[in-house]
Amino acid sequence: MCVCVCVCVCLGYVVVFMKTVSYNVRGLGGCEKKVEVRRLLGDKKPFVVCLQESKLGVVDDRQVMAIWGDSSVGYSFQPSRGASGGLLTALDRRFVDVWSTSSFPHVLVIRGRVLETNHEFVLANVYAPYDTTEKQVLWNQLLLFIDNNREVNLCVCGDFNYVRFVNERKGRGVVFCQHDTYIFNKS
Repeated sequence: MCVCVCVCVCLGYVVVFMKTVSYNVRGLGGCEKKVEVRRLLGDKKPFVVCLQESKLGVVDDRQVMAIWGDSSVGYSFQPSRGASGGLLTALDRRFVDVWSTSSFPHVLVIRGRVLETNHEFVLANVYAPYDTTEKQVLWNQLLLFIDNNREVNLCVCGDFNYVRFVNERKGRGVVFCQHDTYIFNKS
């Protein structure tokens, strides 16, 4: 889990503009997981939450309300592919106005503005595939996406299924591949 204040660079200026929670939920279908996420959101009080690996093919108002807790929530989602993937980006409409949502494989994008500061933003919620070749395709798409959005406040968050350094590795079953890390860090 990563809880952060999103810092974006636009035209050389740094703008801190919205509190964002990014969390790989590893499945959002069960009641326990929804309660866990709702507790986290109640504690952190973010403007935006980016959830990865929802494992949900469909997301509806009832499900989002179960984790957000009130009617001020807006959301976008990308369905899972079978039993893996799935992205959900939910936001507090009292603080954030979203103009559009788009997506490409493994990425859900929202565009809008923070109401209090009137700063426009683009936020990309990412859940990278496990396959190294598919990841390289995603990195290339993300680099192009970032390059095409240099004029706006941009935040890219999510689960990239990589570690930048060997000491970030968690779990015994995770194999560290120096070449893959080099590609990710270079991207």
